[in-house]
Amino acid sequence: MGGQTVGHLVRRNAWKHPDREATVHRSGGQRVAESTYAEFERRVNRVANGLADLGVEAGDTVALYMKNNVETLECFVGAMILGARPVPVNHRFKGQEVRYVLDDSGPEVAVVDGFGADTVEEIHDDPLVPVETFLYVGEDPPAFADSYEAFLESASDDAVDVVPDRSDQAALMYTSGTTGRPKGCRFTHDNLLTLAADGVYEGDHLEPGNRHLIVTPLFHVGAFVPFITNLYAGGTTVVTDGFDPERVLTLLEEESINSTYFVPTQSRMLLSVDDVDEYDLSALESYGTGAAPSGAELKRELIETFETDLVESFGQTEALATRLPPERTLEKAESVGRPALSLRMKVVDENGNRVPRGEIGRAAYKGPTVFDGYHDMPEKTDEAFDEDGWFVSDDLIRRDEEGFVYFVGRADDMIVSGGENVHPAEVEEVIHEHPDVDEVAVVGVPDETWGERVKAVVVPGADATDLDAEEVASHVEERIAGYKTPREIEFRSELPRNPTGKVLKSELA
Repeated sequence: MGGQTVGHLVRRNAWKHPDREATVHRSGGQRVAESTYAEFERRVNRVANGLADLGVEAGDTVALYMKNNVETLECFVGAMILGARPVPVNHRFKGQEVRYVLDDSGPEVAVVDGFGADTVEEIHDDPLVPVETFLYVGEDPPAFADSYEAFLESASDDAVDVVPDRSDQAALMYTSGTTGRPKGCRFTHDNLLTLAADGVYEGDHLEPGNRHLIVTPLFHVGAFVPFITNLYAGGTTVVTDGFDPERVLTLLEEESINSTYFVPTQSRMLLSVDDVDEYDLSALESYGTGAAPSGAELKRELIETFETDLVESFGQTEALATRLPPERTLEKAESVGRPALSLRMKVVDENGNRVPRGEIGRAAYKGPTVFDGYHDMPEKTDEAFDEDGWFVSDDLIRRDEEGFVYFVGRADDMIVSGGENVHPAEVEEVIHEHPDVDEVAVVGVPDETWGERVKAVVVPGADATDLDAEEVASHVEERIAGYKTPREIEFRSELPRNPTGKVLKSELA
């Protein structure tokens, strides 16, 4: 056995802090489950032993198709202790999508809850679904599944030898699939533990006993990695299975939350609560944000309202790349930060050559936090990594003289209009500066004359009553080149998003 693995973290915490809360599940405004580290270790051991009884071995996969709950956290660690790989499945996926992930990842065991039971009912006996045993979290399991609690009760809580090596695969996290089918990203124990160490010591400065709230879905790396990070710190992880702004504010107060993470849309909803200033959030020390640009004004309002450090992060499933230090947040408000502690970054052109500071290119990453490749997709993996082992992403960025990173857009989002390249993020940034604009997304749409034309989809602010297309176009034309000005402007009440907060631009074109 070489080096520490994720399973060691639970064993260590149970030994050092047996009576400290490990996990809490809040739902419907109240606690529905909780466990100390001693109890969490016993349940995790039962998961591991129970899976072994079902024939799960090192290298196998275990699918988790549930909303946020503590059982997901137990299964994450229980599977990893055996050297198996948990596969969290987007709980909003329906039949065809779930079937694809199960077929692709090949689990023999899947754990589901009531939220996804109807979907699994439709596909559980499909020849493409390899699952032999379904475990059901909740009362009255459906006919196709066994009770999760009964599964635990029948298993031993004896300590399990932590069998994997630090370099072994630990989890499969699927990309959000905004273009094409989701890809399974392999993560090793070394990936996860290095990400956790970076988060504790550089990003969130977490102390032992830190109380972290997870609102974003646990099938997303932006929630899964913070759980591992808080486990690394010996903290308490509080999960909730939905987002209601008033209920979340109450939860932050009642659970004395020290750190959390929200996407910008959620942040705006929290700030819109009428009596937001009346909640006692004095315990909150670190407010994380990411998945989409926040903008200077939102950052300033969050810091002033919640009186906390704001930590912006940037990256993708394959590589959590940058953090913006709280002390530079307002000074560098349009930046997404500097490369994380254990990550090397460079900006390259289409031939893989470095570009000078200030120029736009693709972000390329190397280091122990970069994912281990795509599951059963050797060609895609080869395409993603260059000959020197750098993962070359589709994110277009530039870096200033201090090394701060600025997100420009996605290479596959590029709009080519009349032979000119238009980066949607640049146009979005300009439109967002208009005081009556709440949100905006810019896409390219087919045009007989120009090949593509620039289209902007705008969500006006709550108090904006007179905003029209002409005003938006004039605002843009006064600030950047005319060919970047949207020729089509549509107003909507909200932008379509996937569960991780990313705008689904394919639905706007």
